[in-house]
Amino acid sequence: MELPERPLVIVANRLPVSRTEDGWQPASGGLVTALKPVIEQLGGAWIGWDDDPEGVPPRVDDFNADLHPVSLTEQEVAEYYHGFANRTLWPLFHDLVVEPVIDRGWWRTYEEVNRRFADTVRKVVADAEVPPLIWIQDYHLMLQPELVRSASPDSPIGFFLHTPFPPPELFARLPWRDQILHGLLAADAIGFHTRVYRDNFVRSVQQLYPGVTALGETLVLPDGRQIRAVAHPISIDVQEFGSLAVSDETEVELAELEQQFAGRKVLLGVDRLDYTKGIRHRLQSIELLLERRPDLRGTFAFVQIAVPSRDDVEEYRRLRTSVETEVGRINGRFTEPGKDVPVHYLYRGVPREALAAYYRLADVMCVTPLKDGMNLVAKEFVTVQSAAGGDGVLLLSEFCGTAMEFADDAVRSNPFDVEGQSYLMESALTLEREDRRARIARMAEVVRDGDVYRWVGDELAGIAEGGHGP
Repeated sequence: MELPERPLVIVANRLPVSRTEDGWQPASGGLVTALKPVIEQLGGAWIGWDDDPEGVPPRVDDFNADLHPVSLTEQEVAEYYHGFANRTLWPLFHDLVVEPVIDRGWWRTYEEVNRRFADTVRKVVADAEVPPLIWIQDYHLMLQPELVRSASPDSPIGFFLHTPFPPPELFARLPWRDQILHGLLAADAIGFHTRVYRDNFVRSVQQLYPGVTALGETLVLPDGRQIRAVAHPISIDVQEFGSLAVSDETEVELAELEQQFAGRKVLLGVDRLDYTKGIRHRLQSIELLLERRPDLRGTFAFVQIAVPSRDDVEEYRRLRTSVETEVGRINGRFTEPGKDVPVHYLYRGVPREALAAYYRLADVMCVTPLKDGMNLVAKEFVTVQSAAGGDGVLLLSEFCGTAMEFADDAVRSNPFDVEGQSYLMESALTLEREDRRARIARMAEVVRDGDVYRWVGDELAGIAEGGHGP
């Protein structure tokens, strides 16, 4: 992976560290894991919201970057993060799965917080010996490129959107669409997971800014400035998940699960508890399957791991209640006296070794979001299955970015068609073993060829090449 010969400044909603019983350490998220080798070589800084009441240290062991916290008040968190980012932009960018809330007060706070982040960037850049490469992350900070451009005009600036970008007819509903696009277009390179999201962005720009020309991956603005708009699908650390799949700790966890679910086919879902993930639709498909196939009762289990998410947002509290109601109803209908329930619902995160064991256990992995930017669970599943010689089947929504990479090797699902999805679950259980193995092998190869380090390399190279022109 070729790296730019300048320090790196990451601007993201959160800082890349977490407090544990043993002190501060790098967080375990995919972005942090991917960037650690790059930061180790280049050095640099990471700017993000500090939500620890006791404050974050300027550096932590095993992470070669200075940490620059941005402090927010409770009201700012409520309006910028829980409000505009997650109740306005999030549903809008996920094709209106729920109705976005339009609140001008939230927008003003979003603007103010973005300015606060840019002020911190300005201070970091002022101390740099050479203009750093600045890489801004995600929908929380879509005004940053323009704000940062004035702070460091000689820096290459990149932005990556980790969510989908909606079609222009949906994006146009946002009252502040012009400001958002104007903010993004100050970047040298803007990255998206898929060509569809990139094309949606390009069409939005062309509709709202007459005179913009699209030439392949390049947008030419009326003043002659050029911007790269590229599709770089994010991925996982294949080597890490391959090792995790066959670790001693994973084998211990798997042995316990195999004993618990002995004699049963297992379908698995692993998601944040978010209304975009299609969990309720998935449960309804399970219910229809059990209705149609009484012979599966007692020989079939569905495990749903739902990781808590945004509990202080009303829509998420309602979602949790509705999901738990669905689980209770299904188990009440189909549990035989003295037998185990058909649906096992875990409202919590699980350790990585346990997660890998569940991936290995699953006969069918259900990744069926209503809309998703990429979905790394699908990539983790095929990587773990491949490393352990497994033959599980991936049931994959056609509405997530991963579906565009795996083509027909996954069993493609329309999660809105809950009855049709129930038939696909049924057929996934009956695929021939050699077919299942071949599908897993091909999908795992796709992930290996485009792992997270390739994503980082492609993104940074594109930003370093940058736009050019007046």
